[in-house]
Amino acid sequence: QKLDLESDQVAIDRLVKIIRNEKQEYEEKENRAIKDAKKFHEKCKASASFKVLRSSDSKVEMKIIHLNGEGLATGIAKAVVDASVEECAAERFHLESRKKKGEMKKEGITQLVVKKINDHSVYYITTRELGYGLNPREGRSKVTWMKEEGGKVI
Repeated sequence: QKLDLESDQVAIDRLVKIIRNEKQEYEEKENRAIKDAKKFHEKCKASASFKVLRSSDSKVEMKIIHLNGEGLATGIAKAVVDASVEECAAERFHLESRKKKGEMKKEGITQLVVKKINDHSVYYITTRELGYGLNPREGRSKVTWMKEEGGKVI
């Protein structure tokens, strides 16, 4: 257990150094995806039609938003943490942590595959058991981080 945590921390620390110090080169597709995500996030923040959700943690504010024309609702959570922006990004981006793998079953995830594309992008594929006699569902995502001028990490 302790060795797992130490190994996870080494990987996170390595990513923090990359985010802080290494300039990244992005493909046009990645730049477009980040731009679209920022635009969508701004639309969500500007929306007045949201529902406040109750959080199990009193320090976390949560709300759900459904934008007209979108097929899904989007959840937004806000909290204050005692960490640098690079540490937060690295923690979120490190999808293969032993801790996260240990918590997968609670979320119904039966399989997780993470494929590193480069230092700022990964594909991750999950298989979930939904129960109720339904077949397992596979989800595929690409996660990309980008550090902007001024230090903001998206």
